[in-house]
Amino acid sequence: MVKDDLSKAANLIKHLEAQRESSEFLAPVDYKGLGLDDYPQVVKTPMDLSTVRKKLKTGKYQRLTEVVADICLIWENCRAYNALGSAIVLQAEAMESVMRTYCLKHNIALELLKKRGEALENLDEPIEISIEEKVQLSERIRHVSHETLAQIVQTVENDCSQALEDLDKDRLQLRVDLLDGETFRKVAE
Repeated sequence: MVKDDLSKAANLIKHLEAQRESSEFLAPVDYKGLGLDDYPQVVKTPMDLSTVRKKLKTGKYQRLTEVVADICLIWENCRAYNALGSAIVLQAEAMESVMRTYCLKHNIALELLKKRGEALENLDEPIEISIEEKVQLSERIRHVSHETLAQIVQTVENDCSQALEDLDKDRLQLRVDLLDGETFRKVAE
């Protein structure tokens, strides 16, 4: 990596580590200590800021875009594992916003983030959802807060009402297996 890009990468990491919201992203997730036994099945490539820093110091990156890709992976992993609207997902989104602002200010390419935005806009394509993904989402939904659950139910009610089943006057059943691809994606984010 050229010296200028190396400096940009180091400064970006330093800036992100200095953020108040960075605390959960500074070191690898201790999934065993936290009892998150399914973490390795959901997050295939764990990433954190200390790992990015180590990879930069040991010359593992050839280009600045690779550093940005690994940093983006931190936020993507967080969204993939944790519930929509949870405190940690909000932290990841805040950190991603800080990263975007920093990158724009310091002329660091953001192609990866643009690609992610385009992928989210391209919702017309049918989305195939595996049984494993449905099971993972069901498990995640069981552990969300009441507020997040209310948001999920509202989304499903608006976008894919056939996936909600009235059990009695006070209970609903969310049928993950009946969610269409677009609604599944919204709920899983």
